[in-house]
Amino acid sequence: MSESTNPYADLTRIDYPLIEENTAMPPLTRDAIRDEARSGLEQIRDFVTTDVFVATLGELYDLAPEDRDQFVRENLLDPGALAARGITVPAGLKIQRSVFGDGRPTIFCVTKLMSDGIRKVTYTFDSGSLPAPV
Repeated sequence: MSESTNPYADLTRIDYPLIEENTAMPPLTRDAIRDEARSGLEQIRDFVTTDVFVATLGELYDLAPEDRDQFVRENLLDPGALAARGITVPAGLKIQRSVFGDGRPTIFCVTKLMSDGIRKVTYTFDSGSLPAPV
């Protein structure tokens, strides 16, 4: 049996502040977390469903899966390239790379940091979400 490798293992993760594993979470009520998470996801949804962002996603998913990482790095992680496309990332949202420990083929995500400065909500785009054109 051959050893499987994670092609995303060497990605540099851009993230919010690192939190020590045993750090106590700041106090937020269950309702506050629910409301902020819902609001954050709605803000992300409103951003990623704009015509210009959807058109950019179309370009991304028209590429072969092995070419998508470079497209993301050159077009979605570069503020100048975003501006040239007419994409304005709303305040409080962040486009970033992400990697799951189980090796899912994530190519980028849009996140919203919650008011406690630690928790966040994330909408993830995977390479396998849509197939490359035949």
